[in-house]
Amino acid sequence: QESGGEEEEEEEIEGVMMTPMERMDHMNALVTEFVKGGGLDLITSNLGRYDESVEEDAKGVEDVLTLVESLLDLDRAGVLQFDYSSSTTTEKEAGKEMNGSMKNMPSSIVSCICQQTTFLSWLFQRIEKSNDGDSDEATTIATDSSISPAVIKLHSSEILSAILQHEDYSGQTNDGLCKLSSLPKYSSAFDDDDDPDRKPAASSTEGENGTKQNTIDGMEILLLAIAAYRKQDPQVEVDCEFLENVFDALAASLLREDNVADFVDAEGIELMLRCLRQKVHAGGGALKVLNFALSGASSSANVYRTACETFVSAGGLKVIFPLYMSRKSAIPCPAACSEGGSNLAKKGGKNGSSSSKRAKRAAQARKRWLVEIERNSINVMYALTRHISQDSKYDAHARLLVKFVEEECEKCDRTIELCLKYDEKARIGEYQYFRSDAAEEAEQLGVDIELAALDAKLRGGGDLFHRTCAILSFACVFSKRCHGHVRDQLKMKGSGITVIKEGLTEFAALLADGHQKSQIERFIAEI
Repeated sequence: QESGGEEEEEEEIEGVMMTPMERMDHMNALVTEFVKGGGLDLITSNLGRYDESVEEDAKGVEDVLTLVESLLDLDRAGVLQFDYSSSTTTEKEAGKEMNGSMKNMPSSIVSCICQQTTFLSWLFQRIEKSNDGDSDEATTIATDSSISPAVIKLHSSEILSAILQHEDYSGQTNDGLCKLSSLPKYSSAFDDDDDPDRKPAASSTEGENGTKQNTIDGMEILLLAIAAYRKQDPQVEVDCEFLENVFDALAASLLREDNVADFVDAEGIELMLRCLRQKVHAGGGALKVLNFALSGASSSANVYRTACETFVSAGGLKVIFPLYMSRKSAIPCPAACSEGGSNLAKKGGKNGSSSSKRAKRAAQARKRWLVEIERNSINVMYALTRHISQDSKYDAHARLLVKFVEEECEKCDRTIELCLKYDEKARIGEYQYFRSDAAEEAEQLGVDIELAALDAKLRGGGDLFHRTCAILSFACVFSKRCHGHVRDQLKMKGSGITVIKEGLTEFAALLADGHQKSQIERFIAEI
């Protein structure tokens, strides 16, 4: 009877109906108390006592990673709203002591991870540990564990990528707290200092004052992980996904200027160029990383100018222009273990069989790969024309300009082709939006239709249209030969310089005041 009563009580509790808002409130309260109670620090410390060769411990590591991933997903969905107004006096004082003021209290899971734990450092050390491991790790499963070390490595890279892509990471600038080259070394309450087998991860030991003795170099770890694939493709899907996550993490980290400077100092640009020269799978991610390293929205463009100058000095122009020209011999090939690099990607599939559908999906993946190569090459080219000036080092300005003049201005012809192509795509995107049901619904809701149409135009190709206009303007303003050639070619295509000026005018209207906008306005006046 007692057991029956307990079952009825459970059914009664489970039968309580809650609105989605109430469920969100309960979830927010639970996570807030978990964070305020030191839950993140506790699970981070527990990672230090797990032995992944033991099945239960490996499961424990995977559970911790899954928990953090779930918290990040809830945070990203806007479910979590940290409120410290209900904190006790002791908790508030602790918060003030840790951050200096209540204004710096963590506002998201990512900021909590960065400010209160060394979980980020554990992820880096776990990735580095896998680099030193058995080369067959990705294809075998540990004998004592049902969870492969490669799976934990992959999961760690996914979470690292998610953390570094969060807006709160790029905003963490206090005292270089999350600067990748000097992350605080992972620590745990379960650390055994007497363990002779414990191997430190890429730690800095220079100086006798202990300034860098307790730090790790996350930038070096990411670059070493990529370097393993600079001459060869990943052989299995797990390795391929891991490499993509590392590239995503590195690219996202470069939204911070201090990481860009360290990336350049660590010869990251040279490594990315090696990957592109080898035309391996890593070349696709390398081009994306170069896009982030050379582009920047900061008012202080010195770090990006230095990066662009280093790119030119390292022979980057010989690498980027064949990609910009869409030369097949220069385009990196996706790995065979990836969807876009499989044999199916080269077959269209003529019949309606399931294998034909897989072939079509693979072909679409390969098309997306090529689209990304073109998009990133345009962005890199624009970054070079934006940040390199006539007084740049290594004669970078003249070396860049001569590329547009040589071979009868073929690079100008390619830029015109891209400019008109993306102008048409942008207009189509805007037209389709006005004809869509979304426009009618937005109008009924009182949304600014013109602004929504502009967004559709930019997503359709307007963003790249603006950049190709700026690239053409760079060539025309600094070379009379290019200016005359561009004018003649546009006239032959039934267009004119007016198209370029209109694109630049629209571009300038979208930019905030600063060096970038001033440069575009100069191009408008002089072209």
